[in-house]
Amino acid sequence: MTSARKAVARNVAQPDITARRFTALDAAMLASLALMVALHIAAAALAAGWPTAAGTVALTAAALVAIAARRAWRPLVARLLLFGLVAGVLELFTDFSGEVVARSLIYPPNEPMLWASPVYMPLSWMVTLTQIGYLAWRLETLAPRGVAIILTGLWGAVNIPFYEEMAYRAGWWRYAAAPGLGHAPYYVMLFEGLLTALLPPLVARLETRGWRSVALRGVALGIWAPWAALFAWLLIGR
Repeated sequence: MTSARKAVARNVAQPDITARRFTALDAAMLASLALMVALHIAAAALAAGWPTAAGTVALTAAALVAIAARRAWRPLVARLLLFGLVAGVLELFTDFSGEVVARSLIYPPNEPMLWASPVYMPLSWMVTLTQIGYLAWRLETLAPRGVAIILTGLWGAVNIPFYEEMAYRAGWWRYAAAPGLGHAPYYVMLFEGLLTALLPPLVARLETRGWRSVALRGVALGIWAPWAALFAWLLIGR
């Protein structure tokens, strides 16, 4: 087979994930989001505490790993998972600051902890940042960067009340009294918006980057997280 024919065969076998139309990868990532939403609702109904949090994270992470198993999608989704995991590990410091320094974040007693966070928290951040990171990456392929930053930041802020309400009802964590929407403080919404607004430039062309570069981008987000949290808390959280 000539090189030209091989290139055509590759293109047929691996459809363009940056196409402007709705793609199969879009559908797969949307399905993983629907799974996570459903699991949060079930956990809130059960109100069984941290085991349902660990189960939710494990099942959604397994779904994302299954998506990454497809060869055409692996270069992007696997890198998003690494990016999210690195940032999630570093986010433990942000959790520590919220719980110990600002005394704003409260976890129930007698659950397995990693530093000041539940043991599942780095993987929870990996799942969340993979999903929102994919949205940021997709917007980068469809819109100017400024638009991608605004839309990603808004999504990061406005979807938080649902997850925080489910987490509260499931017995996963709660916040000290502060102005907010339901059980989601406004400063947490601002923090999530500031955090996710940085995603578009960090995940742009991520599928083409080396693993070290991907990890360093996760480090950059992890370093930004406590500063974004502190700014949001000082501005509207006290």
